Amino acid sequence: MNNQWATNTKLNKSLLALAVSTASLGATAQANDSVDVDTPERIMVTGSRIKRINIEAPSPTVVISAEDIKLTGAQNVNDILTGMPQFSDGFDSASGNYSFGNSGLNILDLRNMGEERTLVLVNGKRPPSVSTDYQGLFADVGTIPASLIERVEVMTGGASAIYGSDAIAGVVNFILQKDFEGTKANAHVSGTQDGGHSTRSLSFTHGFNFNDDNGNFTVAFDYLSESALTQNDREKAYNYQRSVTNPNRGEGQPDKIWVKNVSPIPWGVPATIFSVYNNTDDGYDWYDFDEASQGVALRARYKDMYDGWLVDAAQGYEGTRWGNIEDPFERINLFSSITHQFDSFDMAFDVTLARTESNNVIDPPFARAWMQVADVKAAFDTPASITDNFQDEDWIGFHHTFYEVGGRKHKNVREFFSSSLTFSGVYNDDWFWDVNFSSGKSMNDLENNTSLRVDRLNSQMQVTGACVEAGNCPTFSPFERQSQALTDYIIDSFIATTDSVNHAFSANLSGDLYELPTGTMQMSSGMEVRYEGIHFDPSELWSSGNLSSKKLPLDVSRNIKEAYVELLMPVLSDIPFAELVEVEAAYRVADYSTNESRFESTKLALNWSFNEEVRLRSIFSQAVRAPQLYELYAGESIGYSTINDPCDEANINGGPADGRRKANCALYGIPAGWNSNIKTTRGQVRNSGNAQLKQEKANTLTVGLVYTPTELLEGLTLSVDYFDIKLKDKISEFGGQDVMQNCVDLAPNSINNMFCDLVTRKDNGDVDYVRPLSLNFDEGRVRGTDFELYYTWDALSFDFKASRLYEDSTTTQDLAEGTSETNNEAGQLGRPKWASNLVTKYAHGDLTLSWTFKFKTAGRYDDDASENYRDNDTPGHSQIHNIRADYQVTDTATVYVGVNNITDNNGGDHWTTSRGGYNGWAILGRSGYMGVNLNF
Repeated sequence: MNNQWATNTKLNKSLLALAVSTASLGATAQANDSVDVDTPERIMVTGSRIKRINIEAPSPTVVISAEDIKLTGAQNVNDILTGMPQFSDGFDSASGNYSFGNSGLNILDLRNMGEERTLVLVNGKRPPSVSTDYQGLFADVGTIPASLIERVEVMTGGASAIYGSDAIAGVVNFILQKDFEGTKANAHVSGTQDGGHSTRSLSFTHGFNFNDDNGNFTVAFDYLSESALTQNDREKAYNYQRSVTNPNRGEGQPDKIWVKNVSPIPWGVPATIFSVYNNTDDGYDWYDFDEASQGVALRARYKDMYDGWLVDAAQGYEGTRWGNIEDPFERINLFSSITHQFDSFDMAFDVTLARTESNNVIDPPFARAWMQVADVKAAFDTPASITDNFQDEDWIGFHHTFYEVGGRKHKNVREFFSSSLTFSGVYNDDWFWDVNFSSGKSMNDLENNTSLRVDRLNSQMQVTGACVEAGNCPTFSPFERQSQALTDYIIDSFIATTDSVNHAFSANLSGDLYELPTGTMQMSSGMEVRYEGIHFDPSELWSSGNLSSKKLPLDVSRNIKEAYVELLMPVLSDIPFAELVEVEAAYRVADYSTNESRFESTKLALNWSFNEEVRLRSIFSQAVRAPQLYELYAGESIGYSTINDPCDEANINGGPADGRRKANCALYGIPAGWNSNIKTTRGQVRNSGNAQLKQEKANTLTVGLVYTPTELLEGLTLSVDYFDIKLKDKISEFGGQDVMQNCVDLAPNSINNMFCDLVTRKDNGDVDYVRPLSLNFDEGRVRGTDFELYYTWDALSFDFKASRLYEDSTTTQDLAEGTSETNNEAGQLGRPKWASNLVTKYAHGDLTLSWTFKFKTAGRYDDDASENYRDNDTPGHSQIHNIRADYQVTDTATVYVGVNNITDNNGGDHWTTSRGGYNGWAILGRSGYMGVNLNF
């Protein structure tokens, strides 16, 4: 769908009036006729649009300098930030490999509140978005020219009143160097002690002034290549150790135990295997079929397996043959800018081009079927070893892997373009204006060459489709390897494309309003108009339903109009215990063409300097997040999920105590003792958007104290900030399980409700499909305290950042019982109570040494489970030590070497952390790097 400009005339007039009033205030403000050459430069800090002399704003902001970035040795900006205490993992080369379309993305997540609640800015402005595999639109920090980053400012807490939607958890503002002069280059290589995941990077930046230094031209080139870290590269990888059901569980025994050296069966096994149901053990035993001798041999008994699908590695299954821990990645960025100072205004224009290529791989395509031997004999030329060893009524489970075609590999190629044109100037010496035009486009191709067509090989492993009518179908047998003709017919390829477009226009004005006895009252105001659109074409094949999943196209856009006003008022100054007390307030209103209501957000802040050493800062804000386009309008996609049918005999006595579940299942005509058709297999789910979603809202509070002694311990800066983010109307999905349960549990003697409308059953009660639904339903809360200490003493400096988490909770509603439940996961694994980062640096002559220590506390894998549910669900704390040495060889050349994780604390030492960088662990192990910096 294409949304036109909203026709809300009243709001349009209010936006216009606000912008006009801003200009009027600027025109009538008193101004000096002359410029004081000693007047300090005014700057803009993250969290405010007001240009101020005093950089001490009330926003608690962590600053990561270019020097800090250099000391990490990381070449990917996302890897640098996710190591900070305020961030969780987000999207990177490790998390992307578990979803086909997200490999190669670099998306930030503040406070573990979700990527969609973190706003990313570049020089204070929103960069164009890229798309995820579910058509979400986010800023990819991998497109930012790393070689030109001057600093990164991280402001936590709501900032929607200043920047608009999404700034609930906070803002990450990348500040790029301006007017770069000279030439600099960097070459960098790294590798791991245990092999896998090497990196190579090269960057080049050149800039020069022209026209008597009034103009500047800069160009920057970045290249980064990271090789894969495969499951085979680490013997302690996820596929070799698991928490599994304890085969000896009982009184005094845990339900789950940690086992090592196990492999999954039968995914990826390069052999013809099948399973036969064992009535005695109530599970499937696995057999080998020898194509040469036509004989069968028992490979693994069900009673000797873990959870029916894991076996000891000694039995010969190669569980780690397929899959990456970290995906391979290659990126090229090209950035150029031109600036010029004219007599009455400044102009800046920049262009960014980026291309990334990444891929992931999992086990090969496979076909599954459960058939009785009698049906197998009727369908296939069945070897005598089958008919002689098994009875007609025995059940055979086929899991035929087409390993000849290789793993299911998905290749992502993204091309990104953005441009920005800014005009800025000064009016009457103390009013600052800027106008910005920006535009960008992202183009993503997702290539899949190993998709199994279910319309050509059905659930009973019969070859079907167009070849039947033509009479030239290739043959298929589960007892032999397949011909090239067969794989050519049933294995297909497609390319899904996603294009996203962003255009924006903004105008801002800030300056001095009135001179008060306590100081100058300042303000800023402005407006912004944005357009965002996404076009997703899953290809004719993927949208046809002829694959195991189905995706429909999405073509949608919207217009956004916003205006804001911000005031800064000094209320006290130059009195005891109040060297300066300032109050800030801001209000923003937005109109989205996809929603009927206005989006309003506010900010009230206090900045209290007791003296030149001690300062109190506090902000209360009401922030918002508009639902994304995919959340509103995503086309139907079909997949399969594990769902426990509440009407099944095993579940029908559950639900509310009044027994309504059983009565409501009877209204479907389901008898007692009924076995659901999805009891032993996954149920079909059909996901789509919900156009009725409204905005999320959050009340955020930060209160902090900053101490900067001027005599005792001069050079010390200490800050402590408490934060509290309360999210309501959170967009949450009612999955297939929730939908089905609410359908029969919501009201006594009634299946007439919105949830039952989402469940489609056949006449005999079998579940046909379920439609999950997203609603503004849950609440969330994150509370904690941030600490920062910086101290420099001659050639030695310490930079310590830490965060203490008190609460990371979600409150869900039980509609049937009319109650709510709050689950606080602070302290659970992945949500550390304590996280810290210490950087120590010492400089002596041409030599600079640094040591970095990263720490995160561990926790239980699932703190809702009973204490004895697992034998071991808590790994050790994450403690990573990194060292580095830089040496300036000449005036123009500096070489450096570094070792990360020098103690080789390996995430593979525990089953919970064996996937990758979970909770700060580094399954990479010990790694090293070296490089050279050139400056001319």
